[in-house]
Amino acid sequence: MQETGGKRQEIRSERQEARGKRKIILTSNFWLLTSCFLLLTSCLLFLAGCSTTLSEHNKETPSTPIVWPLPPEPARIGYEGMLEKPDDAGTKKGFFRRVFEFLAGETTDRIIKPYGIAMDSTGRILVADTAFKRLHIFDKKDGNYTWIDEFNNRGFVSPIGIAVDNQDNIYVSDSELNKIFAFNRKGKLLFEIEQNLQRPTGLAVNKTEGLLYAVNTLGHNISVYNLSGKYLYVFGSRGRENGAFNFPTDIFVDKEGFVYVTDSMNFRVQIFNKAGKFVSMFGRQGDGSGNFARPKGVAVDRNGHIYVVDALFDAVQIFDREGRFLLSFGSSGQGRGNFWLPSGIFIDNEDKIYISDSFNRRIQIFRYLGDETIENEK
Repeated sequence: MQETGGKRQEIRSERQEARGKRKIILTSNFWLLTSCFLLLTSCLLFLAGCSTTLSEHNKETPSTPIVWPLPPEPARIGYEGMLEKPDDAGTKKGFFRRVFEFLAGETTDRIIKPYGIAMDSTGRILVADTAFKRLHIFDKKDGNYTWIDEFNNRGFVSPIGIAVDNQDNIYVSDSELNKIFAFNRKGKLLFEIEQNLQRPTGLAVNKTEGLLYAVNTLGHNISVYNLSGKYLYVFGSRGRENGAFNFPTDIFVDKEGFVYVTDSMNFRVQIFNKAGKFVSMFGRQGDGSGNFARPKGVAVDRNGHIYVVDALFDAVQIFDREGRFLLSFGSSGQGRGNFWLPSGIFIDNEDKIYISDSFNRRIQIFRYLGDETIENEK
């Protein structure tokens, strides 16, 4: 009986010890969970502060506005901001993604080497990133960031040019694959174009006529398609005479249907009608205002001013329709308003100017202020 009573006492002691251990474990777990919660909360607050600081950094207006030309001349071009990564477009990140990025490092959604830029009817900014092999899609209105980099178990190799049609279908040229890919607004691949392409680079759409123009840099010509991808005709050949090209790169179609082509190694911009008939040209090689060293992106604003990006000058030059030099903006460097081998350009309906600052890994945003300044002077 004593032995039995001793065993009962031993069992009770073991049970009490187990309860004590469970209590210690529960207490430890409680404090561990509390510590984790406090740590995560601190991380989130820290991230929120960082996010706010970054967003303000990219949207802030400097105490001294950055404008061209310098005072006392009336300002015509003003610096507005930059786009480097999804946060700069006002995109929203979930709690766990932000904590993960805090612990593991920020995800590589940032721009690496931008070239082509476009905007669809809803204001989404599309950026072709040749180094990332991705098409970035920044939706400031809805605060979303999406991308296209894989489709039908394949992907881009060197995406360069972008164009958008009336249906917000997206056309992307890949200079290494010698193809043009067409996607719908949601990023679904619609079709591919392979015919009559030789290192395609710049793309442009005539939305009124339903024409897609593609620059063939190695073919020294321009291929024209309908918006279903059917080949129609080609214009241009290698040479220096009017209508001929020497390694053309970029292209733009204005609201009247005129086609502007950067004839890069002929150091000029040529203008054609919608059928590819030569109209006029301007520019020559040199290091002075109005001359070109490495012309790339070309675009036209609402007032008919022609903007040409020059990669070696690290600047954008502005001309009138007759090719007369008006103004340049930008300089070499890494600060606001500085460029390092800029390339593509896009101008929206409000005369905001988007420049691919390729080796600074960002898009810089400017605005044409001419009309506003003139009104204020009146």
